Amino acid sequence: MTKRYAAKFLFVLVLYALISGLAGIGFSAFASSGTHVFRGAVAPKPKTPAVAADSRVADQAEPATPVQSVPVTSPAKAAASKKQTTTPTSDAVKKTAKTAPKQTDVAPKASAVKAKKSSADKTKSAKPAVKPGTSKDLYLNAQAALLINMSTGDVYYEHNPDKTIAPASITKLLTLYIIREALAQGRLSQATPIPVSAEAVKTGGSRMRLKRNEKVPLGELIKGISVVSANNACVAVAEYFGKGDPSKFVAQMNEKAKKIGMVNSRFKNPNGLPASGQLSTARDIAKLSVAYLRTFPEALKVHSMTSHTYHGATHRNANTLLRTYKGVDGLKTGFVCDAGYNITATAKRGKTRLVAVVLGAQNSAVRQRETAKLLDYGFRRAANEEKLANKTSAAAKKPKV
Repeated sequence: MTKRYAAKFLFVLVLYALISGLAGIGFSAFASSGTHVFRGAVAPKPKTPAVAADSRVADQAEPATPVQSVPVTSPAKAAASKKQTTTPTSDAVKKTAKTAPKQTDVAPKASAVKAKKSSADKTKSAKPAVKPGTSKDLYLNAQAALLINMSTGDVYYEHNPDKTIAPASITKLLTLYIIREALAQGRLSQATPIPVSAEAVKTGGSRMRLKRNEKVPLGELIKGISVVSANNACVAVAEYFGKGDPSKFVAQMNEKAKKIGMVNSRFKNPNGLPASGQLSTARDIAKLSVAYLRTFPEALKVHSMTSHTYHGATHRNANTLLRTYKGVDGLKTGFVCDAGYNITATAKRGKTRLVAVVLGAQNSAVRQRETAKLLDYGFRRAANEEKLANKTSAAAKKPKV
C-alpha cells in the first residue's frame, strides 16, 4: 500500500508540474509590453503618427539637410524626440533671422535711388534743347548772321553761319588777341615803345595820325586799333612782333585762329585790308569774339570808347550801336567792297551777355538796324527762358499735397 500510494503521489506531482509548466508558458505569451519575451516573440511596432509629423516639420525648416529617421519605441520617447527635433529648428530659424539682411530696409533705399534718378532725369528733360532761330523766325537783310548767348553758350540764331566772307577790319580782333596775350604774359607792357616805319605810315584806309620813325606807347596803338580801326597801327605792331617781318605776325594769327577753332578762316594781313584768300565766317568770328571776351574781359573798357584822339586828331568809333543801343559795349566793325558792312557786337543786360555777328550788310545804317533787331530777338528769348526757369523752380519748391 505504501509503495502504491507513493507511486500515485509521485504521478500527481509530475502531472501537477507538467500542468504548471504549460500554464506558465501561456501566461508569458500575454505578458505586458516591455518584457524580453514580448520583444522576442512579437514583430516590431509600426511608427506612430507623431514621428511622421516631426519629420515633416524638420523637412520644412531645413530643406537642404537630409533628415535621419530615429527609431522610437514608446510614446514618451516619441514626445521627447519631437521636442528635440523642433527646438533646434526653431533656434536655427531665429539665428538665420538675425544674420540675414533685412529685405524691408534694402527695398525702400533702392526705390528711393530709383525715384531720385527718375526725378533727375525729369529735371534734365524739363529744359528743352535750344534750337537756333533762322530766317523764318527773324529776317535779316544781311548775307550771314549768328547770335550767341555768352552766359549759357547757346546759339540763339543763325543765318548762313558757315558762308565764307571777307572779314574786313574784324580781322583786327585777332591782332588785338595776340597783343593782349603778350601783355598778359608780361612780354610787353602798355608803355612799351613801338617804332613806326615808313611802310606803316603809308598804309591806307582808316588810320590814326602816326609820324614816321616815332615811337608810340603800345597802349595808344591798342586804342587806335580798337576804336579808330587804325590800319597803320596794326602794321607797326606786326613789324615789331615779327622783328621787321609782318608775315611772321600773320603766321601767329593763323596759328591762334586754329587753336580757337576757326576752321574756315584764313588771314593774309594784320588789319583786314583786301587780300586774295582772306576769308572767314560768321561762326568763326563768333568763336573769336567769345574767346576774346572770356580771356580779356578788361578789353571792353577800350572797345566801349566812342572816340579816340591822338596828335590832335579825333576819330569816332564806327560802332554806332555804342550810342544808340542799351547795353552795347563793344566790339568791332569792318568794311570792304567785296564783303559789305560787317560787325561783331556784344551787349549785356542783367545777367545775359549776347554776341551778335552780322556780315554783308548793304551800308552802315542797315548794319546798325539789323544788328539791333538781332540783339532784341536774343534778349527776348533770354527773358522767356528765364521766366520758364523761374516757373519750373517755383513748381519744384512748392510742396505736394
